[in-house]
Amino acid sequence: MQKHPEINNTSSITISKQKLQTLSGTLHSNWEENAPFTLNGYLSYFAEYLHVGGIFADWCNECPLEYKSNNAPKTSDVLGTAIISILSGHNRYSHTASLFGDNVAAEVMGLNKIVSHDSLSRGLAKMDESLAEKWMQKHLIKTYEPLLAEPYVLDVDPTIKQIYGHQEGSAIGYNPTKPGRPSLCYHTYFVANIRLVLDVDVRRGNETAGCHSHPRLWSLLDSLPENLRPAFVRGDIGFGNEGTMVGCEEHKVNYLFKLRQSPKIKTLLKDLTIPGRKWVDDADGWRSFDTTIRLDGWSKERRIVVYRRQKRSKNDLTSKSSLLAEKDQLELPLAIVTDDEPSYEWRVLVTDLDYYPEALGQLYRDRADCENIIDEMKNQWGWGGFMSRELKNTQLMARIVSLVYNWWNIFCRLANPNKHMEAITSRPALQNVIGRLVKTGGQRIVHLCATGDTAQWATAALTGINAFIRQILNATQLKQNERWCQILRQAFRVFLGNRQLQPVSDGDQLLLLT
Repeated sequence: MQKHPEINNTSSITISKQKLQTLSGTLHSNWEENAPFTLNGYLSYFAEYLHVGGIFADWCNECPLEYKSNNAPKTSDVLGTAIISILSGHNRYSHTASLFGDNVAAEVMGLNKIVSHDSLSRGLAKMDESLAEKWMQKHLIKTYEPLLAEPYVLDVDPTIKQIYGHQEGSAIGYNPTKPGRPSLCYHTYFVANIRLVLDVDVRRGNETAGCHSHPRLWSLLDSLPENLRPAFVRGDIGFGNEGTMVGCEEHKVNYLFKLRQSPKIKTLLKDLTIPGRKWVDDADGWRSFDTTIRLDGWSKERRIVVYRRQKRSKNDLTSKSSLLAEKDQLELPLAIVTDDEPSYEWRVLVTDLDYYPEALGQLYRDRADCENIIDEMKNQWGWGGFMSRELKNTQLMARIVSLVYNWWNIFCRLANPNKHMEAITSRPALQNVIGRLVKTGGQRIVHLCATGDTAQWATAALTGINAFIRQILNATQLKQNERWCQILRQAFRVFLGNRQLQPVSDGDQLLLLT
């Protein structure tokens, strides 16, 4: 049997023009080595956005990464490669290999080169843990700090990251999807509604309780002056305990948490089912009852609001769709009367806010949006990967992913301020841009071509962002931190309206607004 011919030394082959017989006829192909093309043409606009805001340069200049070898890559090359990799949707260090050799992307971002995945992982591991923590926390705050002058809600929520290798900190704890699987726990802090990550603290998998969120929560509140603190802290059932509430009271921050149905709470709920109680109608079928209580272990009496909604019985009438399908059906269906006692679903909130129960109920329902952020970070960004054997490296990369997520979120809001664009839609819409770099007459020209069904929208969005950036550059009286405030104001103008943002940082010092 004749064997297929094999090529043992591909480096010795010289590729020139070739003739191809295709379904559409004859094509002539011509290979170009090291051609100035990039699949990341959008980076020319994203790099301008980072440059005008001054956030990337400061982040690189203050990085605690230091090399002693003359052959080592520059710090900006390592961090720039990490940014491009994260923006590309990678979740493994090895995925960086797909960027290797993209000299156009490197030049646009001001890098000497795209480093290998080994250089990237070793560079992050080389940083001192305490210095890297302070460095990342500072630049996370710097990204959103001007927005904190506006009233906002601080959401706290932990999430589980399953581990399949041998990573430091992996432990068997609460794991609802795969019980018994070791995991890590990401304790995350958000700005509600605008979907910005304040910080993330990666802990062992068996440290899922709300008390393990306290160290970073208190240090985060302590780092903010009084006028930049949240209107209140919001959390689920894991934070409705004495330790969290006392900590908020000591830090003079209001709170809104959900309570567990402890035996004393169950007794209260049973007592509230007695006819004659004054319930207040709320939204979506809920009714509320406002009272105070002191549970066992509490240091004082606190306000709680009980919500209840009658569960739908299996014997209820058919759905609206089926009713509409029946032409002869009565407009007002007859009620079915039974002797069974109504069954309710309950929700108990504890708070020190003085809002009406209707407002508190809606505020807690709004907390569900932070679940969308966690889902996006884990499944569409790098929180689902970039794992290392050492916990400090995993922690550092989690914060870098959060920082890039914030930058991309703000960038996308410049294109579409009316809604948050998740990565699953924003990346295909804005990143399907091919670029070719041409150097002629002392100029560098990037020829761009958008592809896909959103090509026309992406072209208009990116050129619109550039037009806004041009306006900022033409305002020569603006300082660097004032430029970033203008970018934030433009991105979140739907929330801010006509209100202006002021820079609250001067170097490393926080200045109080007057």
